[in-house]
Amino acid sequence: MHDAGILGYISSYGTQYKSGGNFFFPDTSIIEDDLVIAGGNIKLDGTIGGDLICASRYLVQNGLVTGSLNSATQNLEVLGVVNGSVRGFAQNININGQINQNLIVFCSVLNIRADATIEKDVTAFGGEMTLDGRIGGDLKGSVGTIVITGEVGKDVSITATNITLMPTARILGNFKYKSEKPAKIESGALISGETVWTKQEPKKENESASLFTAKSLITKTLFLLALMITGIVISLVCKKNAYQAKQAVSESFLKSMGLGFVFMVCIPIAILILLFTVIGIPIAVIALFAYVILIYVAKIPVATFVGDRILKLLIKPREPSLIWSMLLGLVILTILFNIPYLKWLIYFIVLFTGFGAILLSQKQSPG
Repeated sequence: MHDAGILGYISSYGTQYKSGGNFFFPDTSIIEDDLVIAGGNIKLDGTIGGDLICASRYLVQNGLVTGSLNSATQNLEVLGVVNGSVRGFAQNININGQINQNLIVFCSVLNIRADATIEKDVTAFGGEMTLDGRIGGDLKGSVGTIVITGEVGKDVSITATNITLMPTARILGNFKYKSEKPAKIESGALISGETVWTKQEPKKENESASLFTAKSLITKTLFLLALMITGIVISLVCKKNAYQAKQAVSESFLKSMGLGFVFMVCIPIAILILLFTVIGIPIAVIALFAYVILIYVAKIPVATFVGDRILKLLIKPREPSLIWSMLLGLVILTILFNIPYLKWLIYFIVLFTGFGAILLSQKQSPG
């Protein structure tokens, strides 16, 4: 891995902010407070004395985080020790270290390896999950396929298409699951509590289409039209900012996603702090209002970028208009947001990236 930033012996105080290319923190590096970082490939062998907030292509945590780890990455590997909780939004997540609080993930693939220990609960939403290690608390969530060969210290409450308990699996509480078919429980698997299966009836193709049309198509269409109208108004009134936000997605995708992730985590914390002070309450209310608006419109820059790329392929060499790019992109994103198991991962990536792109576009604007 080419390292744009290699940090040797460090003993720094106060929250550290870093962004750029690739970073490597050797085992001699010590940051006494929080680390907020956005980059390409990041490898952390050192010590973080507070929380780690990261947005990157690849994050390998092989050291010590005394607080919590919050990440939006393509690939996340936790190989060291995290004293707090791990919250991850990623395509692939591998855990082979120690987490002393909770693990909360939205991902395509989650692997909890044999040497992994999560002292409290695991909440997982994704496509595939394997549990070879140990969970001290509950296991809950919704996945496509799950294979358990390790140990769950308390209850399992899971919704999945395929569930397999291997002979070495140990569930020391209740095993409650929802699935179209019974779980495959191999001989030797231990379930200390009760086993409760809630059968989910498979949806026929025509029933699914009918259900979608009757209950959700109108709602989704109304939300889409409302966002389209909002996007048209923004594109007409703030054309320069809309263009800059689209360019930020195109030219600084990781930076936009990282910045958006950091601010979406930090702003609510700041609002809560302000609410505890009388003089800060009006500021907190205004900040909360602005925060909600930004979340609502965050999809627009990403939609404009997606639509722009597609229209350029169809009508080149002409330059597509912002409005048509935005409208096409919103339709495509609406479809992507309904892909089973991946919709939440796609949604959060779009949300973080659009949020950060809007902030970058304001930074680029004069005055």
